[in-house]
Amino acid sequence: MFSFKALLGLLIAVNIASFAAALDFTGAQWIWIPGRAADGITYPPGNATFRRDYYPEAGKTSLSANILITTDDAYTLYVNGYKVGTGVDFTKAQRYCVPLVPDYNVFAVEGQNYQYTGSNVGNAAGVLSAIEIRFTDGFTETIVTDGEWHGVSGVPAGFEQVAFDDSAWPAAFVEGPYPTTAPWNAPQNAITIPPATQNPGPSLPSASWIWTNEVDSAGNAPIGGRAFRKTVTLPAGEFVDTVTMDIVADNAYTLYINGLLVGSGQDFHTAQRYQVNFPPTFTVTIAVYAANDGGPAGLLAAAEFEGCACGCAENTFIITDGSWKYSTGTPAGFENPGFDDTAWPAAIVEGPYGRAPWGQVATPTSNSPQSAAISGAPAARLLALSPEREMN
Repeated sequence: MFSFKALLGLLIAVNIASFAAALDFTGAQWIWIPGRAADGITYPPGNATFRRDYYPEAGKTSLSANILITTDDAYTLYVNGYKVGTGVDFTKAQRYCVPLVPDYNVFAVEGQNYQYTGSNVGNAAGVLSAIEIRFTDGFTETIVTDGEWHGVSGVPAGFEQVAFDDSAWPAAFVEGPYPTTAPWNAPQNAITIPPATQNPGPSLPSASWIWTNEVDSAGNAPIGGRAFRKTVTLPAGEFVDTVTMDIVADNAYTLYINGLLVGSGQDFHTAQRYQVNFPPTFTVTIAVYAANDGGPAGLLAAAEFEGCACGCAENTFIITDGSWKYSTGTPAGFENPGFDDTAWPAAIVEGPYGRAPWGQVATPTSNSPQSAAISGAPAARLLALSPEREMN
């Protein structure tokens, strides 16, 4: 079983991230070991093993990996010594999601080339893979099968372990790029790539408007700021490393996740969306400072919690409802994990999305930029955003 001990000890580093394109085999090369037959395609039957050491660039901390892989004819995939998965049909690629340790990770593959029935003649053999590394700052890097991998014939004992010494292994033999290399470029050998998980995202229309118990019979609330909290603890064995949240408030809000300032909004007609990445954890604290300028007051939010790599379990969804807690003041440190809100009362549900006076709030379709806290909100540590660049 994967250990998250080191990752859970990290300080949370958060970044507003844009959605990445689905991982495919772009840039990947078919690889095997030297020794291909004179026909330029055939290898003798048997096994070959491959390794790829990965060190993140300076200042980066590895978080998890999305892996797309296929092998002609069959493979067993390992990450940091742990068996991740197998495949026996090269025309059907597989996807995997695994956690990584911060600094040094090893991807290893045992490939098998089948023997034709009744003969000792082999056939085409090759490993094809693309691996998207996610960092704690929300950015990604993709590595592919190429000459950076090393490979040998056979299956050396312990080859999948991190401490295994492959310094004497030669570079893998690069057969050619996907999708133009024979024989895999033939129509009958077309590779089916499974779809990326289609996360539905937060469902703001499923949420309820909430506030404190101060709303009068006319639907009006006192002027001023109020504090709201929701702590989400996942079941044993499940972890989360990404939160995508849609949020809006009448009249304004500042959002905090695990004590760090994420962003603010000051127009109750339009919601904002934030996506926050952090090292795997089983507990997430969401806190909101919401301010009313007079008249009606309300807070509406929905969030999707995406599992990191531990089996890529189904995502968890939360909405504003009666399970949230509130304070009519703004106690010092209320935005931080570990703050004691046991004495806070449950939020008052004012009504569902779409109710008067707010109607159909415009829901976001892309991530909002980070913004500073509104007046009166706690001066929590501001996120240090990475420089603007395209995310892979």
